[in-house]
Amino acid sequence: MTTATPTRRHGLAQAARWTAHGIRVGLAEVWWWLSGPFRFLWRAPGKAVVWMAGTVAAYVTETWLLLTALGLVAVVPGVWARGWPDSYLRHVTHPGRRRRIRRSVRRSWSGLMEACGLSRRVIGKDGPELRVPMLHRIGWQDPDVLVVVPQLMVGQTVEDIVTASDRLRVAVGSRQIRVIPNPTHTGCTVRFLFADPLAAVLDARFPSPNLTPTITTAEMGVTEDGRPWYQPVQVHTLTAGASGSGKASAMWMLLVNLAPAIRTGLVQVHGIDLKGGVEHALGSRLFTREATTLEAAVVLLEDAVTAMLARAQKIAGHTRSHTPTAAEPLVIVVIDELAMLTSYSTDRDLLKRADTALRSLLALGRAPGFVVYGYLQDPRKDTVPQRHLFNQCFALRLREREEVVMVLSEGAVAAGAACHKIPRHTPGIGYVLAESGDVTRVRVAHVPDDMIRALAVHFRAPVQIPVALPAVDKVEKPSRAPRKPRSSSRSTTAAGS
Repeated sequence: MTTATPTRRHGLAQAARWTAHGIRVGLAEVWWWLSGPFRFLWRAPGKAVVWMAGTVAAYVTETWLLLTALGLVAVVPGVWARGWPDSYLRHVTHPGRRRRIRRSVRRSWSGLMEACGLSRRVIGKDGPELRVPMLHRIGWQDPDVLVVVPQLMVGQTVEDIVTASDRLRVAVGSRQIRVIPNPTHTGCTVRFLFADPLAAVLDARFPSPNLTPTITTAEMGVTEDGRPWYQPVQVHTLTAGASGSGKASAMWMLLVNLAPAIRTGLVQVHGIDLKGGVEHALGSRLFTREATTLEAAVVLLEDAVTAMLARAQKIAGHTRSHTPTAAEPLVIVVIDELAMLTSYSTDRDLLKRADTALRSLLALGRAPGFVVYGYLQDPRKDTVPQRHLFNQCFALRLREREEVVMVLSEGAVAAGAACHKIPRHTPGIGYVLAESGDVTRVRVAHVPDDMIRALAVHFRAPVQIPVALPAVDKVEKPSRAPRKPRSSSRSTTAAGS
């Protein structure tokens, strides 16, 4: 009897919990169905009034066929939305929302231009007239991207649209806006983003061992249009981002794409990791040369400059750009924490040598096939004085707006490249300033540690050349001669007396 009572009480308590749960679920279900007509009335009042009027008329006139049809019109969407919510959102809710936004922007275009400061009042025959940029085209390019092409008025420039871009974004109700000028900068395309197409994490794909080596472009991730993001390889590239913003994935994605070329010897990667080799250690076999101290990094850079000048002298008069081969490969210098090499050291002589070698590579290395990839957190000019020599920049999450301007440009920030507003929980999202001047929002793929280790095993460099530091001569200090005892003047005087 003593053992049955607790068991029975436990069963009753569990039954009570299940009953309460069932009641809550039932009440929630009843509330969803009862609140449906009110939701429909709120979202589409005109259609709701027509439906109710038709239902009442069919009931009064006893037109049962019409009443049945109107009932199915109300019940079928409800069952669809309740039973298959994802399908209903994709085929009904989202298309309806896009049509409403497009219609609202088209109807309120004149007022929108006036409210955002893009209108102009001129004196006509009948008095003052309000003139605004014409709406040349409007439509949805992607499920969450509204593309608007305005026709600028005489005297207006693309910079005027860029200045008013944030006001346009708030007025339309989008989460982000991008102003993209045409090639001649006589017009532009305005892109309103109502959702983040880059919110999902993108995982890197391990390269196939049978993949044909390529050294022209690297597939780094995706753009905000959903298309693959291809980055030119043989371009000096600076990547800046705060801690945890995804710089490591950007570096390893480059090596993931170059792994087949590394294995065949078509590409040599010279790595500099002044954090003690913490970042490069997982894939150290991919590097032909590697430096983890400032002294070794300076020697590595100076050796690269010597090889670059010799190759440039060899191809002079024959070709204007080097074609990589296994005998004369493309050399890519990957520098992690670039500021440690340019300013964060007390040895001024080593910093000066590093600055000279780095400037030489950036200024002269592209034609002979020597490319520099730098990664850093602090993009200030006094930290990286060679910043202007990089032809391509990739800005991840940064701390301040001024840092974004340093990496990209003032125009890029005004056009929507807000790296300082990227959330911390979305590493890998950033903006690329291409060599052509175009700015694109992208997300770099994530490269896990296990993939880096596998790359080092399957695509290791054919040779690894150690960095030879110059020998330090030990100069013996001359021995000091024994000091002669000094005689006291008093004793001398006393002896004379």
